[in-house]
Amino acid sequence: MKKSVIVSYSPDEAIKPIFHEVLGDLARIDFLPQKNHHDRIKLLRGADVIVALSFSKKEIDPGEISHLQNLYFIQLVYAGADNLPFSLIPEDIILASNVGAFAEPVAEHVLALVLALAKNIMPNYRMLGEGKFDRTGFNQELKGGVCAIIGFGGNGQAIARIMQAMGMKIFGINRSGTTDAPIEFVGKAADLKKALEISDVVVVTTPLNRETRDLFGKKELEGMKADALLINVGRGDVINQKALYDHLKSHPNFRAGIDTWWSEPADRGELALDYPFFELPNIIGSPHCADHVPQSMPGATRKALENARRFLLGNFIRGVLDRKDYQL
Repeated sequence: MKKSVIVSYSPDEAIKPIFHEVLGDLARIDFLPQKNHHDRIKLLRGADVIVALSFSKKEIDPGEISHLQNLYFIQLVYAGADNLPFSLIPEDIILASNVGAFAEPVAEHVLALVLALAKNIMPNYRMLGEGKFDRTGFNQELKGGVCAIIGFGGNGQAIARIMQAMGMKIFGINRSGTTDAPIEFVGKAADLKKALEISDVVVVTTPLNRETRDLFGKKELEGMKADALLINVGRGDVINQKALYDHLKSHPNFRAGIDTWWSEPADRGELALDYPFFELPNIIGSPHCADHVPQSMPGATRKALENARRFLLGNFIRGVLDRKDYQL
């Protein structure tokens, strides 16, 4: 008998066939937004697996979670899991994020931010716009430098490859302190201080959990090189907002490139910051769009569904979440 797979969001019409292609022989697939309230509850009660973007309130209302009486597995299409309502989801349900699903476009975006900062693209452009043509001063060369990647998983390894192509040495930090990737050094959180001290570029790609919240504070920033580049494509709250603002303001040669912010509107809207970052000349940013390339969502969807397929077949699954990591 086929299992029941519920999709909690409305994928693009071009993506829907992927669900049937990957899971159609094992499961009956229903798209929840297309159902009325009565049918939603009926489907949730009988669901074996839920595929969700991030399991947000827009997808499944907290009041509906109590109807998940038969559920065994939740598969996210996105990698971030810090918004999941862990306290409402029964503990016997297995949760998996889509680790590394957007690794390649994220790595390219990191390179773009690094190069823009290292080569002073924005300050020089603004100067030209003011009618000034000033060739004095120097850009920063990446070749021969050290790039530390904090959160050395799927995204981190893709970033490492692209930074190695620029001639940089790679220091990775992850939970296990191990990797099969060909890099100069890999360590655990205890090695963070060492990595920050020697690095010219530091890329944050770690997820947000109780261990990584405010991982970068005043002490960590002051332990970095005075002219280091700090890139965040992980989660905003991994870096303390006040500490970063104060450090950028007091260290003009230190530069930051931010794609993931502390308080982001769900889609479009105003970005609310506690400090006037955009008055500073040594920061650039983007609106959490590192993964926004035309084929990112089809590829990520397929990867998530292949993980769900492995679950249904009783095989090894990737990205299983440890709830303890998210209990503050």
